[in-house]
Amino acid sequence: MTVTEMPLVKIFSLLSLVVLTAGCVSSAANTQIRFGVEALVPPFESRNDKGELVGLNIELGNALCAELKKRCVWVDQDYATNIQALEANRFDVIMPMTATPARRERLDFTDNLYPLSSRLVARTGANLHPDALSLKGKRVGVLTGTSREAFAKSRWAPAGVTVRSFHFNSQLIASLLAGEIDATLQDSIEITQAFLSQPQGQGFDFAGPALKDPMLGSGVAMAVRKSDTALRDELNAALERLKQNGQYQAITGRYLPPTVPDSPRYFPAEGGLPFSEAVQAGTTLYLSGVLGTGSDGELVKGGIVPQMTQTMENLQTALHRTGSTLSQLVKCTVILADINDFAAMNTVYSRYFPADRLPARTTFAGQKLVLDARVEVECLAVAAR
Repeated sequence: MTVTEMPLVKIFSLLSLVVLTAGCVSSAANTQIRFGVEALVPPFESRNDKGELVGLNIELGNALCAELKKRCVWVDQDYATNIQALEANRFDVIMPMTATPARRERLDFTDNLYPLSSRLVARTGANLHPDALSLKGKRVGVLTGTSREAFAKSRWAPAGVTVRSFHFNSQLIASLLAGEIDATLQDSIEITQAFLSQPQGQGFDFAGPALKDPMLGSGVAMAVRKSDTALRDELNAALERLKQNGQYQAITGRYLPPTVPDSPRYFPAEGGLPFSEAVQAGTTLYLSGVLGTGSDGELVKGGIVPQMTQTMENLQTALHRTGSTLSQLVKCTVILADINDFAAMNTVYSRYFPADRLPARTTFAGQKLVLDARVEVECLAVAAR
């Protein structure tokens, strides 16, 4: 029987069923958040003797859900394939994931949850350092799918370092103990918990300082699909509320060591310019002025609107290279070549910020800008943590 032959009452019944089913799916999506997690990484996420999920990321996730009045659903997921699983809608959030430039091409990220420290571990007295020159001819173990694997293969392997990937930390540690690899590049807290603080870790230690590189990111965040900007903003707002009410500090204080101020960190500008693109001092990120130049180094044409749009895109790119985002900006200075461009500039500028999270700002007109630009923007941000 065709649809045209089907009784009208039956058609309405089927349509009602479809609408009700869709409504149930939508309702479930609005009342829960599904987190993909690999529960094999204490103290961040693992299972206790009762099979219950425990750890820093589990506590933070549950606190975020409570703040948003939603139910947390934890989905066991292999870390090496979690991006594909997120894109396939197996869950809504990867918990956790380090934001790197390569990953930002496929995913969107929340603000950082806490700092990240990547360090080399080797036998005590091995005299190894976390650089390609020291590690040339050596074998370095990394965990599959991590930012450290991508970093080692990109920065060290071309210089003669053998990079070996392991699916599980237990396999990597066994290989290190057996002398099958000479060192491992790991998250400092994870490797301390899993190895250095254990009896089998005696005779091993950190080799050299923590690594700083955009490929490694600067903190641990949550990843969402690029289309889920509303979820990202909800999680960011909830995280900020947890920090304001003290819950965040209470949770992280049980797992993370106290932070020690670092020396200034410099992010060099491209093209050999005589200044840094950004400098991080403590928790403050100072960004150099940004112009509306394209990939060819020339100002985009068409007047203030396309120039301001390109300027904001360039500012966003500069922030991503430091591991930060527009949401971490606290103050901007806008310099216009012509104050009559003020209204058009404002229209473009306001598109890049939620109405309730606008940075402080100063705007003034300059007599002449570099390259005869119509606008330049300089900002301060809270550094990624």
